[in-house]
Amino acid sequence: MKKIIIFLVLCSLLVAGGFFANAHEDYPALRNGDLVFQTSSSKQSPAIFVASASPFTHMGMIKKDGTEFVVIEALSTVQETPLNQWIDRGVLNRVAIYRDPQLTSEQAQQIISSATTYYGKPYDEFFSFHNDALYCSELPYLAYKTLGHSLGTVQKVSELNFDNMLVKKMIKQRWKNHPECKTENYNFEQCYERILHQELITPAAIANDARLEKIYSNYPF
Repeated sequence: MKKIIIFLVLCSLLVAGGFFANAHEDYPALRNGDLVFQTSSSKQSPAIFVASASPFTHMGMIKKDGTEFVVIEALSTVQETPLNQWIDRGVLNRVAIYRDPQLTSEQAQQIISSATTYYGKPYDEFFSFHNDALYCSELPYLAYKTLGHSLGTVQKVSELNFDNMLVKKMIKQRWKNHPECKTENYNFEQCYERILHQELITPAAIANDARLEKIYSNYPF
């Protein structure tokens, strides 16, 4: 119940300060490798919201495409989405943009080049580092590792707010198809224990990286 109350409070804060935010404001000059965060409208978003205690339930990386900007993201597959279209897809058009101010243009291009090697990879609904699929925050995490940077803090599922009906429901819907649980022929209790020890990187953990600087946000907090 406590985690659900947290979720409701965060939702109230998200709506505060006006219903829909202006989705097409003049942002600061964007750069390759900038990180964009939003509250996704996907079915799994509330569970991620509660688990990470953050409204950032989806993220991507900025890439300059001629005179326009696109977001490299892990959606159904790793792909590019026009920035304004990406923002419009989020809840209430809220968006936050973060940057590593020490990143050189050459390093940023290296990160983008790394991210493009994952194009077409399927989305990873199990949030695992140990398969060929990728989830949203795993993509920039891996791309930044090409520079030797450990972006954000890797956590175990057990370190998140997992003990609530939203997160447990998501796990119960997916556990039978979890690759590691299927390989070991686990029952639910065994698989659940395995999942709690699984490591992952959340959008919130990346946004909290002390190296990053928030350069824009229309969130009301």
